[in-house]
Amino acid sequence: MAPTRDTNPSVHQETFVSELRARREAAKLSRSKLAVALGCTPQWLGKVESFEKPPSEGLADDLDTYFHAGGMFRRTWEKHAEARKRGLIPSGFRPLAEAEPEASQFSIFAPLLMPGLLQTEEHARMVFGAEQRADKAEELLVVRMERQAIFAKAEPPLMFVLIREAVIRDLHAEIKKGQCRRLLDVLGEPNVSIQLIPVGAHVFQGSGFQVLSFDEGPDVVYVDGAGAHGQMITEAASVRRLTVLFNMIRSAALSARESEDLIRTIMEST
Repeated sequence: MAPTRDTNPSVHQETFVSELRARREAAKLSRSKLAVALGCTPQWLGKVESFEKPPSEGLADDLDTYFHAGGMFRRTWEKHAEARKRGLIPSGFRPLAEAEPEASQFSIFAPLLMPGLLQTEEHARMVFGAEQRADKAEELLVVRMERQAIFAKAEPPLMFVLIREAVIRDLHAEIKKGQCRRLLDVLGEPNVSIQLIPVGAHVFQGSGFQVLSFDEGPDVVYVDGAGAHGQMITEAASVRRLTVLFNMIRSAALSARESEDLIRTIMEST
């Protein structure tokens, strides 16, 4: 079977490979000789040059050192890696992923699934593994975990989260305890509030959504959709209505202390 070439490499990957070939040929080096100098196999180097494999961070650094390229390969690889991440994110979800780092406050209503910003690595791996090939699932997992870096900022955003009790109770046994522990850990942060909506609450909104607020600029709302076909809403009147809806749903939720106690009870009974 003929090798599979990446039919849609990023422009930065094409630049990386073109520069690699040009410098190797200018130095009159075969792939084998360059591979020996770099400490890799000729086969792997050939796959990079033929777009069967993407370049790696280590290869970029080694090429910069060998060819005295002044960090050119590293910078090109970083641009390629960022473009690849953007490409992995479904187009309907991309506006949210791009807005998250700038948001100063999140108000999240989660009726069906644990919010990605709060998922443990094990939980996220199970979610992606149910729908994606193993290699793509791992790449998406990395992207999701990197999104959670907003919690490590010097001034992390405020986060108000409403989660249906059933979302936690219905978790698979192998991830439930770890996910509950994660929620309890996050609840210890002064910028986070998590409230559970009890099973008997009269809340009938089937679609999750979140209101994002910014230090500069108007609020926006992201509404969840099946298969990551969500929608970012910017029209002021619609954003205002959904903000009011969030507060109405919140009025049916348990208090923060009651929610913490319930999460702990669910964890200890697992």
